[in-house]
Amino acid sequence: MKLYLTLLVLIAYSNSFDTTWALDDFPNILNNFPIHINSFLPEALKGSFFAKPFTEGNLYRPVSNFSFALNWYFCGNNPIGFHIVNIFIHICTTIILFSSSTLLLQTARVEPTIQKNAREIALLASIFWAINPIQTQAVTYIVQRMASMAAMFFILSLYSYIKARHAHRKSERILFFLLSLVTFLLACGCKENGITLIPTILIVEYFFLYKSNGKYSKTALKIWLFLTICFFIAGIYYIISHNLLYYLNQPIGSRPFSIGERLLTQPSILLFYLSLLFFPSPERLTIDHSFPLSTSLWHPWTTLPAIIILFSLIIFALLQGRKKPFLCFAILFFLVNHIVESSFIPLEMIFEHRNYLPSMFLFLPVATGLCSAIEKTRQSKRLIHTALLFSIPVILMTLGLGTYSRNKAWASEESLWIDALHKASTNARPYAKLGEIYGWQKEKNPKNLRTAVTLLEKAILLESPRKSFKAAIVGNIGKIYANYGLLDLAILNYQRSLDINPNFITSRFDLANALALQGRFTEALDQVNKIIAKNDLQSRFFNLKTLLLLWLDRPKEAAIASSQTIRRTMVNKERYFYNCGVSLTRAGSLSQGHWFLRQALKLFPGDRRVLYSLIENRTLANDFTIAKNYASQLVSLHSLPAIKADLETLPKEYSSVPVNVPIITPFIDEATREALTAH
Repeated sequence: MKLYLTLLVLIAYSNSFDTTWALDDFPNILNNFPIHINSFLPEALKGSFFAKPFTEGNLYRPVSNFSFALNWYFCGNNPIGFHIVNIFIHICTTIILFSSSTLLLQTARVEPTIQKNAREIALLASIFWAINPIQTQAVTYIVQRMASMAAMFFILSLYSYIKARHAHRKSERILFFLLSLVTFLLACGCKENGITLIPTILIVEYFFLYKSNGKYSKTALKIWLFLTICFFIAGIYYIISHNLLYYLNQPIGSRPFSIGERLLTQPSILLFYLSLLFFPSPERLTIDHSFPLSTSLWHPWTTLPAIIILFSLIIFALLQGRKKPFLCFAILFFLVNHIVESSFIPLEMIFEHRNYLPSMFLFLPVATGLCSAIEKTRQSKRLIHTALLFSIPVILMTLGLGTYSRNKAWASEESLWIDALHKASTNARPYAKLGEIYGWQKEKNPKNLRTAVTLLEKAILLESPRKSFKAAIVGNIGKIYANYGLLDLAILNYQRSLDINPNFITSRFDLANALALQGRFTEALDQVNKIIAKNDLQSRFFNLKTLLLLWLDRPKEAAIASSQTIRRTMVNKERYFYNCGVSLTRAGSLSQGHWFLRQALKLFPGDRRVLYSLIENRTLANDFTIAKNYASQLVSLHSLPAIKADLETLPKEYSSVPVNVPIITPFIDEATREALTAH
């Protein structure tokens, strides 16, 4: 059966192995330096635990990020390796779900027919879940390994707990309890919603494990009831400590909605999720949904009915739990495991991948009911019996084809956002993302430039997930102009972005870079200092400050800034060694500067700029023999026209730290003559 599950998943996802990066993959993986490890040294591995995007040094989903780091070590930026791991995780999760469902079916007080066919029912339910097209967002979307791997450890922890409760030997019971605890911690280390295992086990205890005369039942139920109360108290503490009640009626942070509006909207979204799970047509699935915000109980009119339906489901599940354990368990499991992402925490309103864990047992009552109906019609209603048997392969084929079809939208970043544009045409993000694709990934020509800017200008007028999103869109217009070398227009749009949101650091940083490229170093430095003054102390800001101070001929300050750059970098510090070496050289610390420059040369063997700076360093140190050796190395590795072009452009090439061309030219000329004479 496990082989059957594996084959079905592989067939359904067979066209997803070479799909590309998308959306949050870029900040979390591609542009997240702490996970770009090139060794298994403890410092590098530890650094991956602190790989929160844009705030390097903060502990963030360490288990997920550690897995990304391992993937990067073996595969680099090739997405195929990441997809292989994601699908492997999905297969493992499906197999564990099958085993867990089998255990529950054998545990529950149900009719003998269901217990007899427990493995077949569990198999069918697991397949319904595994190849449901809605799961593509958690499996094919690489960064959502955070969700799928958290779910894998979550269900393994739940399975281990049930096994421990059934164990007869003390040693076996202790072993499974320990495994349950470890995998629970791993689930929380993948994503924070692993914490919902606590109320989930309470539900499992109540519906399936509790026996009034059981040796451990009453004690276990009391323990998990106490822990669940602590879970909700922790939630209340989170609300108070983050002052969320203050935002009950006004927008919170960068979100365009209040906490109250989010709470009013989520019941409708939860019912929408259910509709997607039971009618997962690829035409209904998208990476970016348009969903109306509930601003009161009456607007839109669906708000109050959705709340009533949701509370009715909860009451039904609590009252009918003993009579219909699988249906009631599925309802409560779905709702409890949406608590973190579908309640008061100010996340974006809706994403399909959030259903990966909550939907795990949703198809168990469906499979149970189908199996029961097949058994009841076996003798008396042959036509219905045959139709029910025939419906199973039809459903499986439909789901599998739906998943395969949905994965086609993920084939490229462009196809994904074109798909979203058709399905969420009132949202800003599809237009913005397509604008970025035309501005940066397409061939540089006037037509693509106009298309990119038009798409981004359109996005400014539409609904956006963050209040800062409009500033980001305008900033991206600036980036596109910068990509085309139109720095004046780029600067104009960065300033326009900052007019919308003066605290939008990305545009201020981009503005500083653009000003630097124009040689306006004092203005650029002013922008960087404003960023740092906001207590935003990322290494990249100090690195740019180092460059600007060097061009302003303030080397001692540059050396201090470069040391701060390295000190604030968790891993791969070597990427900043070049600027540090030049700063120390210019500040007069020639031996230290030489050491850093040599380390930079190891990282970038034969790099012309590093060799230029090494010649400069040794010349200033009066070590002319070594300077000549570096010049000879330069000439032997690079063509003379390329070197000559460099010497002409270096004095005004502001994208990198300055090089003292007059000092290094005589050594290069001498090395060139010797090379020509030798030939």
